[in-house]
Amino acid sequence: MKTWKKFFLYLSLFFLVFFCAQYFSLSYSYVQVEGYLKSLLAVSAMVFTIMGIWIAFLYPNALRKIVNPSKVEYADFGESLSETKRLEGLVGSVLRSSFVVVVIMLVFLSKIIFQSAVVSFDIELVKSAVISLVVVITLLQFESIYYVMYSNIMFINELHSKREDREADDDI
Repeated sequence: MKTWKKFFLYLSLFFLVFFCAQYFSLSYSYVQVEGYLKSLLAVSAMVFTIMGIWIAFLYPNALRKIVNPSKVEYADFGESLSETKRLEGLVGSVLRSSFVVVVIMLVFLSKIIFQSAVVSFDIELVKSAVISLVVVITLLQFESIYYVMYSNIMFINELHSKREDREADDDI
C-alpha cells in the first residue's frame, strides 16, 4: 500500500476512534494508559533492536552506506527486487517502531506539561485524543511485529530451499 494511502487510513482510524470515544464517553485513568504505553514502548524497542540486527547482518553494504556514504557507491541487492523489498520492509519496521517510541515519549511529556500547566482544557477531548493515538500506534506496532514474523518465516523458508537445492545437487 502506498505511504499516503496508509497515512490517510491511520488518520481516518484516529478520527473514527476519537468520535467513538466521544460518543460513548469512554472513561479510563492515566495509570491504565501509562501501563499499556510502557508495554508498547518495550515491544517497540524489541522490534527496533531485532530489525536493526537483521539489517546489519543481512545487508552490511547498506549499513556501510549509511555510516559512510562516500565509501560505498551502491548496495548490490542482486538481480531481483526481492532483496530490495525485504530491506525496505525491514527499514520500514524500524521506522514504524521509532515513530511509536517518539509518540509515546510525547504522550509522557504532554502529561508532565499539562499536569503542571494552569491552562484549562476539556479533559474528555484529551482522553479521546489519547485513546485514539494509542489505538493507531498499536496498529502501527502490530504491522511492525507482523513484518518481523514474516521476515523470519521467509528466512527459514529460504534456508530450507537452499538446503534442498544442495541435497538435490549432491544427488546428481
